[in-house]
Amino acid sequence: MWFNTSQLWTKVRTANGLAFGTNGANEAYDDSYAYLSGFAPNQQGAAVIYVDPNLTGDPHEVEILLRCADSAFTARCYECLFNHQGGVQIVRWNGPFGNFTVLSGSGPSSLGRNLVTGDVVRASVIGNTIRAYINGALMLEANDSVWTNGQPGISFFKRTSGLNSDLAITSFTATSL
Repeated sequence: MWFNTSQLWTKVRTANGLAFGTNGANEAYDDSYAYLSGFAPNQQGAAVIYVDPNLTGDPHEVEILLRCADSAFTARCYECLFNHQGGVQIVRWNGPFGNFTVLSGSGPSSLGRNLVTGDVVRASVIGNTIRAYINGALMLEANDSVWTNGQPGISFFKRTSGLNSDLAITSFTATSL
């Protein structure tokens, strides 16, 4: 069962075997998200990517969430962001709407090519170490000790061009580590 109890962020939608976001084009940091329950604090999530072959322009994002928790007016987690142009970032959602911190880390932070259908993105958190992978290759690693519990999930952010379903997930798995 997926959760999103927020009244400020948007919801994830599914159709035609895809999970994708519903946020608007005004770039208001209203990422669409959903998270699971029942996982230990050390966790990972992995997703298989779908990219519409006509997607161009501003980078849409697929995000693996770690240690996520929310309420009606807050959402907090670690976000491992994978944009369709192959860029990777690790971000801490601090709770209030629009309040986040980009975490500095080590690694290439770019795939060097656009994501394509079938690429696998994965993120894990063990203790204070957060890691983001594409197709098994470590892309970025950061350390942060703010969130010590919460649940894994998925999130999406659409930029101004294209459709929400242009960058989507075809499957998602989560595990406690």
